[in-house]
Amino acid sequence: MAVLQSSKSKRTVNLESKTMTPTQEATVVDTAVNVEYTAINTDRELHNEESSTYWLPKDDEEQKRLTGQHFLFKEFFEGNISRSVREALDFEKGISVLDVGCGSGVWIMDMINDYPNCTYHGCDIVDTTNKILKVDQFTYNYGNVLVGLPYEDNTFDFVHMRFFALALRKEEWPIALKEAVRVVKPGGRIQLTEPGMRHNLKLPDDNSSAYYKFIKAVRSVAHSKGQDSYIAYQLEKLLTETNMVQI
Repeated sequence: MAVLQSSKSKRTVNLESKTMTPTQEATVVDTAVNVEYTAINTDRELHNEESSTYWLPKDDEEQKRLTGQHFLFKEFFEGNISRSVREALDFEKGISVLDVGCGSGVWIMDMINDYPNCTYHGCDIVDTTNKILKVDQFTYNYGNVLVGLPYEDNTFDFVHMRFFALALRKEEWPIALKEAVRVVKPGGRIQLTEPGMRHNLKLPDDNSSAYYKFIKAVRSVAHSKGQDSYIAYQLEKLLTETNMVQI
């Protein structure tokens, strides 16, 4: 897993990462998944954004899973924001924060508890926040990072974006990164968090194990949709190629 912060004004990027063990990476697995197929037949509620390759559902069951996932990664990274971001921005005094792909809004809700003086904005291709998030300092907008976020240039002090590995095709990442940089203020920070599956990751010999099925299924479906399971290790290179930052 890699966490990346980008400072627009200094034109620098600090890349921080933690390595998860196979046991830590394994989560809830549907043993009925057939990894030989790229179509997923399910009664779950999915988004209807035709241009998006995001393939996880948007129903209440998924929102509960995302909540559990949020607190797992918060514990793993020892907070919602990295130390370098906390040192650069005054969250206690109050700043403007954007969560791109906010989903259920659980990250924002948790941030409000930690930093109530900030103003929070969230955007997503699916609005699953209205029935959950009712606070004055939060504003939701429909927003697709590939067609342009509904904000002016240089709007936010801090832009948060995570778990887009299963939402973006490989060729869409440069577009998304440019858009995230566009809306952050000079001197602001961008934090990206993506799961990293290494190319040389060895699967268990026992192909009936939950971990084997999980990794195999994710790789299979992601590949069928043009997504890059190893994108976490390409973020530094992609940002350099955009000529927006210097590593």
